[in-house]
Amino acid sequence: MLHRREWGAGQPVIAMHPLGLESSAFEGFGTVLARRGLQTIAVDLPGFGRTPMPDRPLTPAVMAEPVIALARSLPTPPIVLGISMGGRVALEAALTAPGAFRGVIAIAPYLPWLRFRFLVESAWLIDPRLAEWMPFERAWPLLRWLARALETLPYLRDDELAQAGARLVYYMSCPATRAGFLAAARELALDPAYGERGLWTRLPGIAVPAAFVWGARDQLVSLRFARAVARACPDVPQLLLPCVGHWINGPHHRCLADAIAGLVAGILDDAPHAARVHTANGVAFFAGSCVAEPTPAVGGTILDGSHGA
Repeated sequence: MLHRREWGAGQPVIAMHPLGLESSAFEGFGTVLARRGLQTIAVDLPGFGRTPMPDRPLTPAVMAEPVIALARSLPTPPIVLGISMGGRVALEAALTAPGAFRGVIAIAPYLPWLRFRFLVESAWLIDPRLAEWMPFERAWPLLRWLARALETLPYLRDDELAQAGARLVYYMSCPATRAGFLAAARELALDPAYGERGLWTRLPGIAVPAAFVWGARDQLVSLRFARAVARACPDVPQLLLPCVGHWINGPHHRCLADAIAGLVAGILDDAPHAARVHTANGVAFFAGSCVAEPTPAVGGTILDGSHGA
């Protein structure tokens, strides 16, 4: 069973966290979606938080299995969304069991590399049992102090996603947390790009309404993946938020939450999106807006293709 946290009532939305985090990261999302009449069900994926590690490799397919079971147990098919690793699991769940979901939203998802595969495929050398040999538990008082200090930084005070990331510093003092982190990181790196199980082979056949969300300030997941998504699924909308990074957003966490709420409403109502902004390299994004401060000007290095999208 997946440990979960819930906010609000109404149409269900299953939310999945990035690598190393857990369901508390979605408190901000849950609050925003609750105001829109939606129920957020945030889960601890297998091997993270309070959900135990399975006795199988932590592949996206293995992590997606209990999510599919949860979706099928709900009275109404949910929308499934995830950030980074959670976005990859959300796509896997929607591809595996499209009838169980109303739609899928992948936020800066981890996607199989298309170039330099030899670099990531060396991850087979990672053994999750190495977690037992890392003596971080001896430093848990220091790690707890550091995590609490990071959580209370003024920039992160209201950003639940970033605060969950800060708590990971402390959680890594637990061998089980370290093992889950290493196991999932290994399988994400080895995630096949093409073939019967390859995401890029299967993605064009996605059978539920889908959307991708990217942050122009994201320094971890490259916008080059948006170009690959556009080739695989030219009709799937892609939203670019100019003020959002991968998971440390400070006051701009509201911009991401509001954007997700709008995408959920669009999927439920089958509503059209706003006018597209076309980049120089041919990738079409829907331009997101900033609600934390005046919206940065569209153009320059954000939407003109210079980020390699």
